[in-house]
Amino acid sequence: MTHNGDPQSSSTGPSGDDFKKIDGIGRVLERRLWDAGILTYSDLGQRTPEEIAALLPPTAGISAERIASQNWTGQARELAEHPPEASVPRQHYAAFHVEFLLESDNSVRGTRVHHHQTDVRDAWAGWDEEKLLTFLRDRIPLPAAAAPGLEQAGDQRSGDAEPTPARPVPSSGPSWLPSWSLSIEELAPIRDGQPSHTLPSGEPHSVRLTMRIDAAGTPVHDSFDFSAVIAARRFAGHDRLPVGTTHGTVRAGDPVSVEVTGPALPTDLYRLVATVDIYPADHSPDEPSLYQKRASGDFMRVADVPVGSAPAVA
Repeated sequence: MTHNGDPQSSSTGPSGDDFKKIDGIGRVLERRLWDAGILTYSDLGQRTPEEIAALLPPTAGISAERIASQNWTGQARELAEHPPEASVPRQHYAAFHVEFLLESDNSVRGTRVHHHQTDVRDAWAGWDEEKLLTFLRDRIPLPAAAAPGLEQAGDQRSGDAEPTPARPVPSSGPSWLPSWSLSIEELAPIRDGQPSHTLPSGEPHSVRLTMRIDAAGTPVHDSFDFSAVIAARRFAGHDRLPVGTTHGTVRAGDPVSVEVTGPALPTDLYRLVATVDIYPADHSPDEPSLYQKRASGDFMRVADVPVGSAPAVA
């Protein structure tokens, strides 16, 4: 048993503490020290440079002078007294590979996804946003404290809406708005008033945003002002192209829908995103928002298709 717990496993000979933490000792020298019977930081720190050099094979080419100049024994004593704490990873990546099989008109014929950490794979015919989002969500587990947010997200078309408080506000204030009161029910591309996820290039495009404030969660006021900034984010990157800005009034308990028309977008696959700010009714221009919410909406594909051939998806 070593100072740090279980000895490190090795296929040949004994093994001990991680001597590679000592400046001047690499993997080969570590193994030679273990083979010489020096297994722990304490063992190494109690010996003189001459004793260590004598225990190493001549082929190692390690002199007592080198051991002394690199202070192997001093470093070993320090590690024996204060073993390094194991690092705790705070961030990590969830890596996915997504492939789309496209027809000549760029319509999606098939989808394949792969989660690298678990090696789980799936495939289906055509484009199925719900299947794709479910595959991603199932392999990006949220902390237990965030679990209630999943219930709200499941009731929203936007799926992964992430509420972000604009700034701290006192809970006792008369205009306080609970974070769960605002829900984004629709953020979708439309054509001729109907949802359409394939739009022709070279034409202005429209987006419909539908939101609701839960009447049970609101305080004194029964109506609020809102402003919304909508953009299209490229699916294969982080570029955001502006769609437009809208503002108006929303009554507690009543959904409100607004349509925003923006300039033509280049041919590509996009995800709609919106930032919604909620204000007190009849607020002044310099008054801060009560609450801000960022939400991701539907996908939309801008393609070179003949006018009138872009399918509408109910």
